Amino acid sequence: MLCRSIALAAACGWAGPGFAAQQAPLLAKSFDAFGVETTPVRRVSAERIAHLPAHVQVPNAQQRYVAAPIGGLVTEVRVGIGDTVKKGQTLARVASPELLALQRDLAQAVAERERTRRALARDETLLSEGLVPESRVESTRAADRLAQAALAEKRNLLALSGVRPLSAGTFELVAPIDGVVLTQDVHSGQRIDAATTLFRVARLDPLELQIDVPISAVPRVSLGAPVAVPQEGATGRVIAIGRAVGDAQTVSVRARLESGLATLGPGQHVEAEIAIRPAGEGEQSWLVPAAALVRLGAGGSNPAVFAMRDDRYVAVPAVVLGESGSDLVVRAALADGERVVSAGASQLKAALDANGETK
Repeated sequence: MLCRSIALAAACGWAGPGFAAQQAPLLAKSFDAFGVETTPVRRVSAERIAHLPAHVQVPNAQQRYVAAPIGGLVTEVRVGIGDTVKKGQTLARVASPELLALQRDLAQAVAERERTRRALARDETLLSEGLVPESRVESTRAADRLAQAALAEKRNLLALSGVRPLSAGTFELVAPIDGVVLTQDVHSGQRIDAATTLFRVARLDPLELQIDVPISAVPRVSLGAPVAVPQEGATGRVIAIGRAVGDAQTVSVRARLESGLATLGPGQHVEAEIAIRPAGEGEQSWLVPAAALVRLGAGGSNPAVFAMRDDRYVAVPAVVLGESGSDLVVRAALADGERVVSAGASQLKAALDANGETK
């Protein structure tokens, strides 16, 4: 067992000169007065990391934010949160003086283009009869080209507004995709400004899961690895593994969920499981109380648990793989049924420190 502990310590990165001292056992009877308690460890699957905190989210490509391209007064809201909508379906109607101004400018540009077109046709006829000089026709042509460009500009401005005009000064906001209305940030009678987001519409099949995986377990996670949300019966696969490490020393792993989505919703917090590559020989995973974990060595860089062996407490290196409520999933050189200190581990750590064992 000691050999296995040393091998795991090397994998944990703390099998240096101080490791032998850290393994110095502490007599159990010396700590009877400190209320030290032990709990048997429980084996967990070495092929899967369970009880990982995760939250459900919508893939970016499957959601749209519907904003008002121009300001106005909302006269009617036709959908609410949770409604299923089809692409092109009306979400709301808006009365807008800005739209009225755009429509007026377009009408003026149409009238001006029609005037210059007729003037050009007349001057070209007069030129063919020799009644006007070439320079007059060139001037009329230039005016017609300017009017044509102005008309195209006004039409493009109206098109870029992204609205569907109903009548003078009134337009509709429509669903950009098939999906479900996730948020509604507007009500009838509300005045809105340009670029104000009014609705969020998303397609909820498939969904994504963002999972917080301990950095120590990330090397054993592969793209395409099976993922499950046991409580909801959802399954999927890993599609991306992050590089940034969070404050809790975890890395975000994204998974695509494609089955069992009926009871899942965007923003929901769940516990996930990820299948991982097999561990090395002797590196079994265990469920231990969170209070059992201590950090030894300079700066507390060496995680460990105290196992009770032959009436002595021995520090065993441990790698945290995940959480399960008040318990931790760790990889350590332990044995089935072996007891670890679940209360009073801090007193044992202090005893090692006092003896200079963890320096």
